[in-house]
Amino acid sequence: MIKFNLTEGRVQILEFKIEGVFEPRELEALTLPGISPSKPLVISGRGPQWLYQYIAHHYHYVRLLATYEPRINKGIVIEAPATRYIGKAIDPETGDLQDQELGADGKLSLGVLKLGAFQLVRAEVENGKLIEPFQLRQIDWQAVVSNIDPGKPVILYVMAPIWLGAKIAIELSNLTPWYAVYDPRLQAAIVIVRHVTNAPKIGSTVKLELAT
Repeated sequence: MIKFNLTEGRVQILEFKIEGVFEPRELEALTLPGISPSKPLVISGRGPQWLYQYIAHHYHYVRLLATYEPRINKGIVIEAPATRYIGKAIDPETGDLQDQELGADGKLSLGVLKLGAFQLVRAEVENGKLIEPFQLRQIDWQAVVSNIDPGKPVILYVMAPIWLGAKIAIELSNLTPWYAVYDPRLQAAIVIVRHVTNAPKIGSTVKLELAT
C-alpha cells in the first residue's frame, strides 16, 4: 500500500510512503494525486526505480519536474522548459534553481543493446560511485533516442541515482510499444508504460536474467 501527501507552496512536493510491501502488480490500480502542471513538482519517497519512473512518467507534462535528493535536501530537475535547467537543484521551499555538487567523481556509462525481441538500455556508474546532477545536461539525449528502435520494447537496467533513472524514463518511455525497468531482486523487468493493446499489463513482470 502507498500513501501520498501533496504539499502545495511555490513548489509542489509529492511525498509517498510505502506501508508493508508494494508489489509491481499493484501499479495498474495505483491512483496518483492531481497536481498543478504550471508549478514545479518534486517527487519524494523511498521506493524502487520502477516506482519512481512510473510516477515520473505520469507527471511528465509538468512544467518543471524533479526528484528529491536527500544528500542535498533538494530536488534534481529532470524535466524543464529549457535544457539549461536540467540537472539543477531546486529548493523545495523557494523554488530557487542552482547547480549543486555532491562531491562525486563517478563516470556514467549509458548504452543501448539490441537483444532479439527487445532492446536493453544500460545506465551504470563505474565502481558504485556517484555522478554529479549536472551530468544530465551533458548526455546527448538525441543520440540516445536515435539508437532506439521504435518497433521494439525497451527494458532499462539502471544502477545509478533515482533522478537519472527518472530522466531516462521521461526521454524514452513514450517511444516504443512498452517500457519496463529491471529489478535485480526479482530478476525481472517491471512494465510501467504500454502503448499497444497486446503489450504486457502495467505492473507485469518480464523474466530476464542479466549478468550484473
